[in-house]
Amino acid sequence: MFELFFISINFGELELSNTTVFILLGLSVFSFLAVGISSFNLIKAAFSEEDED
Repeated sequence: MFELFFISINFGELELSNTTVFILLGLSVFSFLAVGISSFNLIKAAFSEEDED
């Protein structure tokens, strides 16, 4: 009826489950977006200060 597909991803001798891979990908995407938004705001603030002078 309903089968759970379990795929383990191998990195050499290390086997990672789907859950671990999804958690790592989620944290990586979150960190990338956080750094991108922070950098964008920093650049935007630098240009807005130049316009005020």
